[in-house]
Amino acid sequence: MKKLIYLTLFSTTFFSCTKNFEKINTPPKDPVTASTEELFNGIISSLPVTAGEYSVMNSWIYPITQQGVVAGSNSYNFDNARGGLWTTYYQAMANYRLIQSRIEAAATPASMNNLYAMLKTLMAYKTFKNTNYFGNMPYSKAGYAPINGAAGYNVPYDKQEDIYPAILTDLKWAVDNLSTAAGQYSPGNYDTFLKGDIAKWTKFANSLRLYVAITMYDKNSSLAGPQIAEALGKPLLTDGEDIGLWPTAIPGLEFQWRQWSFTQDCNLRMGSTMWNLLSDNNNTDGSGIFDIRAKIFFETNGANSWVAIPQNQATVTETGTPYNIANRDIDWNNKGNTNYSAFNFYFVKDVKYIPELMLTAAQVHFLKAEAYNRGLGVTANQTTAKAAYDAGVTASLTMWKKIAFNTPSWAVNKPAQEALTTAELNQVLTNSKVAYNTADAAGSLLKIYAQTWIDQYRQPFDAWTLLKRTGGKTPMATTDAGNYTGKYGKLYKFRYPDEEQSFNNANWKAETGGSDVSDKKIWIQP
Repeated sequence: MKKLIYLTLFSTTFFSCTKNFEKINTPPKDPVTASTEELFNGIISSLPVTAGEYSVMNSWIYPITQQGVVAGSNSYNFDNARGGLWTTYYQAMANYRLIQSRIEAAATPASMNNLYAMLKTLMAYKTFKNTNYFGNMPYSKAGYAPINGAAGYNVPYDKQEDIYPAILTDLKWAVDNLSTAAGQYSPGNYDTFLKGDIAKWTKFANSLRLYVAITMYDKNSSLAGPQIAEALGKPLLTDGEDIGLWPTAIPGLEFQWRQWSFTQDCNLRMGSTMWNLLSDNNNTDGSGIFDIRAKIFFETNGANSWVAIPQNQATVTETGTPYNIANRDIDWNNKGNTNYSAFNFYFVKDVKYIPELMLTAAQVHFLKAEAYNRGLGVTANQTTAKAAYDAGVTASLTMWKKIAFNTPSWAVNKPAQEALTTAELNQVLTNSKVAYNTADAAGSLLKIYAQTWIDQYRQPFDAWTLLKRTGGKTPMATTDAGNYTGKYGKLYKFRYPDEEQSFNNANWKAETGGSDVSDKKIWIQP
């Protein structure tokens, strides 16, 4: 039953898109006949990255964050992600509102606290991600169309500065109310996400609370500070507890859109900004590589050499097809005459083992490191910050090595063993580009951001949020900076989908003034 429900709901999302992702759809039918368990699993099924989001990640978000470079054209329009993200979010919100109404109408609502806490946590994650993409958006009055009818589609926009506190309120409630006490309702096998593990649900909710509070701290420290302090005193995700969608844990789940996004018009390559944090020099034989993640994230060019594209370079001459599955499945070295190092082919080839990550243990360690480095909600303590930072680097190296080792198809540059060795760890932690200096809090803060940015290699949407909320303190090349600014530097948000003008016009106009642009800063930005 678990496999059937998940696949049915996932397939509905998977096959409802077109390549250009800009089709204007009529409002979805109200799913009032679905069971509570089906609605709950429907929200879980909305978590995978959408097709349009993948295409925009590869064409735009990677070069915006400088975690990668696009060699040549950007292939897909910057607007391609907005429709799928918007529709998927508000369909999930409709499910949430329906379950919320059923909980409120239950004979003993308190017996549904665990379910309600899980729902609040899932929607907090989705809302956090969506508002960081769009900024202001319909929220507090959204999702009620299945209950209130047609009027529920005309929803005013909430300001991001109001959405963030609401997310924190929901996450605090979830942390305070998740319980292993007898008598709590459980969705059973319909929890295909964390399998009813209340301890892990609690850690996810609390870690997400820490993430949200630190993200908003510079805009509302009086609210965020106490949340950070409280979150640090409660259970957080720790080593090996990396939250995401793991195909090996969800029967039938495959990330076909990830594969499609690389095989269709993808010009993504390794850039010098990332390369310079993984290697001590530009030796093409890779002898300067000190971080094992270099050979996990990327691969050599057509001449079997390590060559990064200089970040911000105005024109790039590139050939070859490193993401051609038909060629490379037969011969891994058949990349064509590529001049530059591509993203590792195994992230293209594999759809059944490599996860879609949402919040890693390394990220949580780095959040703790930032809190103690800067004194966010707690007294600044560089010794404590260093310990958290070192734990974050260790967790990131461990996780990525484990992913590569446990992917059956991985053959070239496959780690010899799963466990991280002392030598591999020390080679990174003692490198001057990485080592935390307790006497230089400002410089070490930049290293916290850099290591978070590296760990978010497959979460460029989070790296984009980090770039925005820190005011550009993530790794950025300074050479030819004008080229970057002209093409990517003023892309702060996604525009709202066209359907908002069709179905929610008055509220859309009230929000945009009739002119929706991508260079409008969102609230979390300085």
